Amino acid sequence: MPMPLEINGLGKREVHFVWDDGTEDTYGTRELRIKCSCALCVSEVTGERLLDPKVVPEDLVIADMHLMGNYGVGIHFSDGHTTGIFRFRELKRKK
Repeated sequence: MPMPLEINGLGKREVHFVWDDGTEDTYGTRELRIKCSCALCVSEVTGERLLDPKVVPEDLVIADMHLMGNYGVGIHFSDGHTTGIFRFRELKRKK
């Protein structure tokens, strides 16, 4: 499983990951917010996307981040959304 050595993005409009294999990935904050798969954003029953991307602000920033065990990062967005867990295996882009 990929593990980040660094995660930078507090107060910014993008999050930068440096992975243990030497690769790096950068995500726009808005892109991550739209990608959120929590129960508020995706129906647990049907898998239907509940979040309308049109309501996600363009000027979104990262308000806070914290590790979730050894598998992901919890991100708090400036729009008040705090329930998403972003798994490292899903954040690591295939090269």
